[in-house]
Amino acid sequence: MTRVLVLGAGGFVGRHLVAALAADSDFEPMALMRGAANALPPGVPLRRADATDSEALRQALAGIDAVVNCIAGTEAAMTAVTRHLVALTESGRVQRLVHLSSMAVYGPVSGTVGETSPLDGSDGPYARAKVDCEAMIAASATVAARSVVLRPGCIHGPGSPQWTERIGRLLRRHRIGDLGENGDGTCNLTFIDDMVQAILAALRRPEVGGGIVNVSDPNPRSWNAYLTELGRAIGAVPVARISGRRLSAEVRLLAPALVVAGRVLDRSPVRVKLPPAVTPSMARLWRQEITLDHRRADAVLAFRRTPPARAIAAAADWLRTSG
Repeated sequence: MTRVLVLGAGGFVGRHLVAALAADSDFEPMALMRGAANALPPGVPLRRADATDSEALRQALAGIDAVVNCIAGTEAAMTAVTRHLVALTESGRVQRLVHLSSMAVYGPVSGTVGETSPLDGSDGPYARAKVDCEAMIAASATVAARSVVLRPGCIHGPGSPQWTERIGRLLRRHRIGDLGENGDGTCNLTFIDDMVQAILAALRRPEVGGGIVNVSDPNPRSWNAYLTELGRAIGAVPVARISGRRLSAEVRLLAPALVVAGRVLDRSPVRVKLPPAVTPSMARLWRQEITLDHRRADAVLAFRRTPPARAIAAAADWLRTSG
């Protein structure tokens, strides 16, 4: 049985991964978290530590066979955790590392991108951090040989804060929908169950060590198609047709105002859930005609994907029940 430490076990991917590991007789999961453990399945051991603290992370690795790095946070936090993991892998404390990267490492390029395509962290701190983390892993032959780097698309499904909850809230308020030419970009989705299965496959197959793998739907459609289908599935009909002028107002006027309001509320004892913002990075992605080459995932991980219609139905069911 492989003992797996999940970093970021309280996050979206981490919660789903820990549950899948706990249900699989091949694995014994261990969760690493700083906060409350109420998101964990019953019986899953918790090691409470700050993964950005190298000594705390070293102690948390006692008795562990493999590590999955699901941490998403600030640029400084993501790079610090990866730096520590690289050092601990070089010293032999980590024998198997599965690192979650992102399609953001490809930058604003168009066309089909494979695992050997150039990386570009110019799209912001998140993309820059993911590129830097991958560079740290690749810089050490020892670490690279013991690692699998997974580059998912937009991870959606039940519990996804960005690509299901936020999108669902915007659709219900008819703030997005059919975006016209502004939504004709390629929608590279990764269903959460498929993401988890890719991680389990990477843990099971030591011959994939040293690999980088895109994880995305094989036949992506446009963002307009996804937004329209999800909007209809959750009853946000008629799905609105959003003009370029209206979308520009969302991005240039409303989004900055919501950011300022959020900072003010962060200093206030009053708890208010603000409407979601349509950020400039989201608007750029909706126009970007980029397609992740999925063939290496098929060849080396060979996990079974969820049919897209079933994935969207599961996301819609969650949105309806979660309100």
